[in-house]
Amino acid sequence: MKLIDVTEKFKTDDDCLDYIEAMRWPNGEIGCVHCGEIGRISKFARESKGKNKRTRLYQCLACGKQFSATSGTIFNDTHLPLVKWFMAIALVCGAKKGISALQLKRHLGVNYRTAWHLAHRIREAMQDNTLLTGGVAADTTHTGGRRPRRDPPCAKKDKKEIVMGVVERGGKLRLVPVPDEKKTIMQPVLEKHISKDVDVIYTDEHPIHLFATKDNFDGKHKAINHTRSYAIGRLAAITKFR
Repeated sequence: MKLIDVTEKFKTDDDCLDYIEAMRWPNGEIGCVHCGEIGRISKFARESKGKNKRTRLYQCLACGKQFSATSGTIFNDTHLPLVKWFMAIALVCGAKKGISALQLKRHLGVNYRTAWHLAHRIREAMQDNTLLTGGVAADTTHTGGRRPRRDPPCAKKDKKEIVMGVVERGGKLRLVPVPDEKKTIMQPVLEKHISKDVDVIYTDEHPIHLFATKDNFDGKHKAINHTRSYAIGRLAAITKFR
């Protein structure tokens, strides 16, 4: 949907709430987001005019908890009107080369911190969270740390950042910044993004990969000797850790 279509269709927060409710409860039966109860739901309108208050509230008669159509979504606990949220989604989705928080700030008339928060939540919601399967390759790389040429040779270099890459062969890619190359840091990243039913995990011969895969991927880790080969093949030298 184009930005002009969003502005025409969603002119008020009530228009946005109608759309969210139709998407969340397509059968028209409101279900409690806490206990799953359907039918025994009480609807009431909030009279407070605070800018962070949704006008439509529901209360479950089974568990007694209150909720709204935005509970548990990216719109939860936000001061920003839903109209601007919908405009931000249209801008982020419609930008082929991406859009910066500074651009969102200018287009939406919000401060930079709000624009950054918007972009972060929207991009996080757009991520494919399915676990990687099949053949998965994992490795780390160090970025940054270059010293500008104008600085004297004795100037201290910037600290390099470590990025861990996990890619499904012929499929999805995950890039995760990590503070250090330690088992306690790398193992949770692998477990978060790789399915336990993975066929094999390919890495180089760095011993940290052995330790990071030993507990939950035992017998599925293969290390490639990069002095002889850069990929699994007929002539590749592979060591399989068990």
